[in-house]
Amino acid sequence: MADLKNGLGHNLKLMRKAKGITQEELAEIIGIHPRQLSKIETGEHFPSCRTLEKVCMALDINPKDLFDFEFLIDETESIMTGTDNITKFQVQKSTKAEVYELRPNGSESSTKTCTDESMAKTAKTLNKPIFVEYFDENKSSKIVVFYPDGKEKVIRSSIDVVAKQNLNYMMSEFKKICKDKNSTEYIKTALASLKDDKALKKLDSMIQGMKLSRNID
Repeated sequence: MADLKNGLGHNLKLMRKAKGITQEELAEIIGIHPRQLSKIETGEHFPSCRTLEKVCMALDINPKDLFDFEFLIDETESIMTGTDNITKFQVQKSTKAEVYELRPNGSESSTKTCTDESMAKTAKTLNKPIFVEYFDENKSSKIVVFYPDGKEKVIRSSIDVVAKQNLNYMMSEFKKICKDKNSTEYIKTALASLKDDKALKKLDSMIQGMKLSRNID
C-alpha cells in the first residue's frame, strides 16, 4: 500500500507541475486544504475516489495515468524543478516543417537543427531519457520526454499552457465576485448550461432579466 500511495502521490506531483499549477491552486480547485494535498503527494495519505475524480478533471488527465508507475523517474521531476545535471534540450520552430532549431546555450555560435526522430535516436544512443522543451515565438509550448526504447511522453502540451492561462484568468475574475450571490449563481448556471438544456434555458432567462434591469435592447 505504501508503494501505491507513494507512486500515485509522485505522479500527481509531476503532472501538477507539468500543468504549471501550484499546490495551493489545485487544492482550491478541488476543494481540499493545501496541507491535505501535500500529504497525498508525499504518500502520507491516499485520496478518496471523489478527490481522485476532481484531480483528474482539474488536470485534464486520465485516472490510469496516475497509476502508470513507469512515469516514476528522477529526471522527470528534475526538468520541472531545474535541479540535477540531466540531459535536456530547448528547441524552437524553424522555417521548415517538423524541423527545429536548437536554442543557443551561450557557447554555440552556429545554428543547429534537429527533428523528433533525431531526439529519439539521441536518447537511444545515450541510453537514458532526454527532455526536449519546445518554444514557439520564445514562449514554452510543450515538454516531451524521449526514452531509449523509442517511447515518448508529452508531459506538458500547448493545450496545457493555454489551459493554465485560462484557469488563472478565471480564478482571478471569480475571486472578485465570489461573495456576490447573484454573480456566483450566474457563473454556476453558465457552466452548467454547457451540458444541460434546462440550465441553458435558465441562463437565457437570467440574461433577459439582466438586459431589462440595464435597459439594454
